[in-house]
Amino acid sequence: MAIVKMSEFSLFAFDSSKEKLLHELQKFEYIHFLNLEDHIGFQDLGLKKVRVPEGIISVEEDLTRVSHSIEILSKFHKRETGIAAMKKGLDTYTFQELEDEALKIDYLPIYDNINNLWKKRDSIRQSVEKNKGKIQELMPWSGLSTKIQDLNSIRACELLLGTVPKKLQDKLTDVMKENQFTYYEVLEEDKDNLYLIVMSHHNEAEAIKDKLRNVSFSKVQLHGEGTPNEVIKSLEEENNSNIEEISMLEKEIEAMTDALPKLELVYDYLSNKKLRVAAAENFMMTDKVNVIRGYVPTDKEEDFKNRVEDVLENTYYLELKEADKEDIKTPILLRNSKFAQSFESLTGMYALPRYNEIDPTPFLAPFYLAFFGMMAADVGYGLIMLIATFVVLNKFNLSENTKKFIRFFYYLSFSVIIWGFLYGSIFGGIIPIPGLFDPANDYNSLLILSIVFGLIHIYFALALKAYVLIKDGKKKDALFDVGFWYLALTGAIVYLLNMVMVLPPLLKTISLVVMIAGMVGIVATGGREASGMVGKLGGGVYSLYGISGYVGDFVSYSRLMALGLAGGFIAGAVNMMAGMVAQNGIIGFLFAIIIFIFGQTFNLGLTLLGAYVHTIRLTFVEFFGKFYEGGGIGFKKFKTEPKYINLK
Repeated sequence: MAIVKMSEFSLFAFDSSKEKLLHELQKFEYIHFLNLEDHIGFQDLGLKKVRVPEGIISVEEDLTRVSHSIEILSKFHKRETGIAAMKKGLDTYTFQELEDEALKIDYLPIYDNINNLWKKRDSIRQSVEKNKGKIQELMPWSGLSTKIQDLNSIRACELLLGTVPKKLQDKLTDVMKENQFTYYEVLEEDKDNLYLIVMSHHNEAEAIKDKLRNVSFSKVQLHGEGTPNEVIKSLEEENNSNIEEISMLEKEIEAMTDALPKLELVYDYLSNKKLRVAAAENFMMTDKVNVIRGYVPTDKEEDFKNRVEDVLENTYYLELKEADKEDIKTPILLRNSKFAQSFESLTGMYALPRYNEIDPTPFLAPFYLAFFGMMAADVGYGLIMLIATFVVLNKFNLSENTKKFIRFFYYLSFSVIIWGFLYGSIFGGIIPIPGLFDPANDYNSLLILSIVFGLIHIYFALALKAYVLIKDGKKKDALFDVGFWYLALTGAIVYLLNMVMVLPPLLKTISLVVMIAGMVGIVATGGREASGMVGKLGGGVYSLYGISGYVGDFVSYSRLMALGLAGGFIAGAVNMMAGMVAQNGIIGFLFAIIIFIFGQTFNLGLTLLGAYVHTIRLTFVEFFGKFYEGGGIGFKKFKTEPKYINLK
């Protein structure tokens, strides 16, 4: 239950062995490379950045091909869905198994075949869309019985086709009345336009054109052989033929969907291959020698050295040393029990610890468990969580990250059930059971319990702060920054209790002395890093002012009671509505069932979301704020996160 101890390595190897070395190290997986281009001094030594092999371009091109093929086949592949698909999950491979299987697959002919079919399909679809556009243009002119190619062959007059905005119809009528040698007809109209044919003698043609401009006439040029109806029919026949051909091409592509799992396997293999080739960008080199630096977990040193030896034999130099505790670049890898692992995502959401800190995950987990349960408190809700997560964990093939997420709620379900029994709540009291607390009446007791939990939570956080300081050899700081606060807070709490309950006078006196001693200590030491007496005193007084923040922190824990009561009251209200409706015969009983299921499901989601968010808030602000800073860099394993398989 700690941050994995790291060893820093420096490796000098011939550039000619780079590919074999990286291949073996990727199978090793637990290696974090440093980007040496960021390190000042290497270029001054005459080192230059390693040339990334041109092979990476080939890998990227292959990835693009495979990805394109997967995208096309996925449109036609009928995947299993629902519970059956979730139970089956993704296939699991080791890195070696993935490589062995992927290298057996000749994916380029598959890509060529799919790509050619898809290009042909796209070309035909474009032709279909183009024809649809032509048909759309010709439809308003379908009333013309003259062939399109003959429209401009009339010698005695000029023929115009075009549109006029419908809102100018009256103006158009007035304009066309004044002409003796011009004929026009509205062939079609829609909500916006009138579609006109205008025939005008040559002597009057220019004048008509000027008048038509005043009514926003827009000339239309038709194309095709035959009347508009004949051209439309021809285009429709051509489209029908094209659609049939598209259907045949799609059936050919659909017949190739059996190759989809193979292509997905190749994709994940190529993704790792790309990472392996690109890793060389982190190295520096002389003319022939690569300089490689990075980190490996200390407990995997021997395995790392053996793999380097197997590949490079005796033509290398390797130096390993314990990672610098204060180096912020030392990568962080967490190793916890199965229980604590489920809560690591919360730590990562805030910030990974630095290498010289402690991993807060094992310490936040029990508190998170207890607080979540107190907010969600219902036996029925907890049983739903327990059964659902148990079935998923045992019957479904999940990725490791998904397993952790489901296991997180599996553990939380026990707390929800326990608190549900303490509150005597099963779906908001639909089944009466005796509880230790009656939320409707014992809210004062629950509020006090919430504040007590907050006190324990904060005191534990301060204890962790003291532990970190003592571990770092700062025992005086532990006394000044934790010990005096313990005295001030404890003394103040006990002294204030005298106002609400009868305590022995001696205890009251002792608590006052302890509180004053703690406050004096805070004022005396809180500004110790400032210069000058005035600065030290001012810093100390300001530090003491921080006690108001602790008051706010304690009050913040009242949400443990508030959310628990809110969820219970909403569930009770749902039961009350269902009970009222159920009294109206069989129909009312059926509606009552619907109200109960819908209402309780809605409240379950709302309760779990509220408990999740507010417990995170108590953890990040009230708990982490006392001892934890974070800011560590995550350990980057030498592998990509697979997209289509589980990689173990």
